[in-house]
Amino acid sequence: MRSIHSLACLCILAFVGLTGQTPPPAAAPATTPLRHLEYTFVVDHQGMREAHFNGIGNGVQTSNGVRGISSSNGGHGTMDVDVLSIASDGALVARISESVYLEARARQPYTCTVYGNTTVLCPSVPAPSQAEWVLLSCLGRQLVEAAPWDAQQHWQRKSETPQYTLQEDFTVSDTGDGKHVIIHEVKKTEIHDGGFSTQTEDIAITYDRSMEVPDAVHDDIVSAGGGGSGHSSFDFQLNKDSFVKQ
Repeated sequence: MRSIHSLACLCILAFVGLTGQTPPPAAAPATTPLRHLEYTFVVDHQGMREAHFNGIGNGVQTSNGVRGISSSNGGHGTMDVDVLSIASDGALVARISESVYLEARARQPYTCTVYGNTTVLCPSVPAPSQAEWVLLSCLGRQLVEAAPWDAQQHWQRKSETPQYTLQEDFTVSDTGDGKHVIIHEVKKTEIHDGGFSTQTEDIAITYDRSMEVPDAVHDDIVSAGGGGSGHSSFDFQLNKDSFVKQ
């Protein structure tokens, strides 16, 4: 059993909504998914507690902002993502579930709303695993095309609530194959808990511009605070895409 880090070191993988308000209701899911994606994944946790916090105040979080979630010590398996519909504000409505190696059946699926600026809105209790949150945050529409890149191919996003301050820095570079780009994201979170807790993520996304999905994602998370420190790593590789003709 891994050590449990203080609640001060939260894994903040769902963020403030685009307007800071409750998003409009999603369109009714189609009977047949619009698109199906399958990713293989490998996860490793060392001294991390899995918890989520969205800061929206729309009823999807508990009174103290900490979400109970399903957790694991790591492992590997596959994640299935079904794109069900497109909401009126342009977000994707997606259903995600994971199958972990040596587990008899797939874990509970969750339906979430995913935006192109890494915002993800999901149920509070129960809620997706940490690995599912990481992948969902990279699946929003126009992650590259709609971002406000400057002349140095960089953009920054900052969110601040009474509970935390979050800053994301993105840079994009061309791979030279005419199809893919690499999105490098550095994310820093400071928890306002009086304990000077911080969390830093270093994320690399190999993104297929023509298909508008990541082919690969690597995320390293390091947390530190009065209760100790921890490290998690996540790796995802696209295995199947229903939009790709076989």
